[in-house]
Amino acid sequence: MKPLAEALSDMMLFNEPPRHERLRGMMKPVLTPRFVRQMRPAIQGIATALLNRLADAGEMDVIADYARPLSRDVIALLAGVPADARHLLDDWRGLLHEFFTQSTAEHGRIESLRAVFQQGLAQRRAGADGDLLEQLMAARKAGAAFTDDEIIANLLLLIDAGQATTTHLIGNAVLALMAHPDQADLLRDQPELLPGAVHEFLRYDSSVQFTTRIALADLEYGGHRIRRGDSVTLVLGAGNRDPRHYSDPDSLLVTRRAGDHLSFGHGIHYCLGAALSLVEIEAAIGTLLARTRQWRLLDENPPWLDSINFRFLTALPISFSPAAGRATELQEVTRDG
Repeated sequence: MKPLAEALSDMMLFNEPPRHERLRGMMKPVLTPRFVRQMRPAIQGIATALLNRLADAGEMDVIADYARPLSRDVIALLAGVPADARHLLDDWRGLLHEFFTQSTAEHGRIESLRAVFQQGLAQRRAGADGDLLEQLMAARKAGAAFTDDEIIANLLLLIDAGQATTTHLIGNAVLALMAHPDQADLLRDQPELLPGAVHEFLRYDSSVQFTTRIALADLEYGGHRIRRGDSVTLVLGAGNRDPRHYSDPDSLLVTRRAGDHLSFGHGIHYCLGAALSLVEIEAAIGTLLARTRQWRLLDENPPWLDSINFRFLTALPISFSPAAGRATELQEVTRDG
């Protein structure tokens, strides 16, 4: 358990300034909008390949057959996980779960991933490979003082923070569109609305519902006294449905300006992978809308993970009709957006 505990201690998420800024500074230059734009064709290619295999079947589990392999393969591509090691990313349940579980198999998976990243760093020292590992190595060659352990720990954080949450944001978005079929039709007719609609999906039903912070000073809010050092739970889902800020907050409106939602957090811990997640969700939903229509639930009550914080559908089986001939058009719109 000690190696995983050490990895957690090296992650930016579990550090405060000044070390937090230093660790965040390691990843920030390589998760730029420009870098994500360069990845967009590859992300779109993964989504298209998945739908090519699924579109003629007439039914799928949106989570298991589409969203989960899409987010897994994007993270693997970004982090330089080779094809023969991608099984290590399957059914990812989160590092804190891995830390507290007694399963030696789960601890073994983390150690196997660390070995993959260690080998990747060694390979990048010998030559470029065009992925995030190469970018991190280039930054270190330019004078950034990051250790291998810090790089590997924050690559594990990237997997932990980005893979499951994006998977289930896609699932939640599909379920929301099924409950609002007029909004799905609007996106099919006007695919240029999709980049803004992604923010509305995040506002409407975020896969993470709350976060916690430590008060840095005494304050009073809503008649409650909060003292310096108190732990404060911030309910992101409630903020995203605040009627004082959003009109008709319980409706999905893909034309809504919802870019100020709270689903990526706020302040110094704002999600560093937000730009990547937005592109993934856009590609996933856009391709699904372009290639399929007439979505129907095969289970009227799709199962949810038993969790107080995570809004994760464990399955979303649907039937659909193929809709050929629109994918190219939508891909061009989303790529230029």
